[in-house]
Amino acid sequence: MKRKFVTEYAYGYMNSLTFMTPAHQLLGDNKVSPAQEEQLAKCNIYIIAMRPTPYFDPSTLKHENNIFSGTLCYKVDGEERRVEVNNYYWKIDKGATIECSYPHREVIYRLSNGTVGEYYLPATILACQYDHEDNTLNDYEVLYVGQAIGNKANRSAFDRLKSHSTFQKILALTAQEYPDNEIVVFMYEFENGQVFSSMDGMAKDANNTQENERRLFNAVSNPPNKKQKIGLIEAGLIRYFEPKYNEIFKTKFPSSKHKVLQSCRDLDATGLIVELDSSDLRCRLFSPSVVAKEHHIANFDLVSQEKRMSFFNSTRFTSLPNVISGS
Repeated sequence: MKRKFVTEYAYGYMNSLTFMTPAHQLLGDNKVSPAQEEQLAKCNIYIIAMRPTPYFDPSTLKHENNIFSGTLCYKVDGEERRVEVNNYYWKIDKGATIECSYPHREVIYRLSNGTVGEYYLPATILACQYDHEDNTLNDYEVLYVGQAIGNKANRSAFDRLKSHSTFQKILALTAQEYPDNEIVVFMYEFENGQVFSSMDGMAKDANNTQENERRLFNAVSNPPNKKQKIGLIEAGLIRYFEPKYNEIFKTKFPSSKHKVLQSCRDLDATGLIVELDSSDLRCRLFSPSVVAKEHHIANFDLVSQEKRMSFFNSTRFTSLPNVISGS
């Protein structure tokens, strides 16, 4: 039954920062700059995704006059595919030579004195910068959506994910099930939010009382707190992508996550909009239920009681199938 309000409002959120890193770099000893560390500390949502692992054909690699060229390879269902790389500017020291050792996922350069140069060229980053016929290397399947926010404010998103048990399980399972693929982590900052309101003065069943007007002003003046905002965004993205491992590794009751999400029911919003944009990285996210795109809009109608109950019933998208879904 639709509620009789002349005014309806929805919360809208869009990411203001996107950071991407392969899982092996996240778990290794790679360091980020102080500026990057400051940005990462603000990230509050992460997505664990998967794509075919790119690697070089070492017999094709050339470097002349600071121009790198060669062939990138990847496998789909065990079948190798190839992408030509040409005219990539990479300045290295004069007299240095390039090397690409097994498993051929990065190119280094060696100085004339035998030492290895400071910079290297990873296939996983180079693959994002070149177009190819089927765009497979720029398409990432969303496997898991989570919160990169913890109880300890001094722990960065990197630190939290390194000790995340579900992350470790996903790495182990995908290594067994998809040996030709790599895991990549996207981290997002959702800094700002908006309240969208609409009024229907022609509605026959509208509630024209001062109580309804106070409801709107109260919503504008008292937006969701930080934990509620992140809980709504996480739930929205899970509902939208329906990731495989969010369903397999359900959060157990009771939990602080569920308490926060249940508190959002009292906010009385009639809609939720979550936008996710990765066009600056040229990455397209997809899942079995969502086509690959650089820009996604998860739009949820929370007017009816049935849809609200389905959305706020933890984050299980099988609780009331076909009732609530992102568009």
